[in-house]
Amino acid sequence: MTKPPLGRVWHRGTPPSVGWWPASRTFDENTVAWWNGDYWSEPCPYWITPGMAEGFARMRADYQSWVMWRERPASWPARSRT
Repeated sequence: MTKPPLGRVWHRGTPPSVGWWPASRTFDENTVAWWNGDYWSEPCPYWITPGMAEGFARMRADYQSWVMWRERPASWPARSRT
């Protein structure tokens, strides 16, 4: 398994709220995943279109225990933070 980049804290388990989170199985800072309250979606690139994001959000990620998430960046809209 790869190691997290210095200065970034990655968490395992459930995030504090439903929604999109920076999440990955390999500490990839350019992916996000949807947490629906029960399970993680497949991680996807942050730059995808809304239609593609909807498709990714419906795909349950394999290996749920491997998905790690980090706090949403300050550059995300205030309404996205919990």
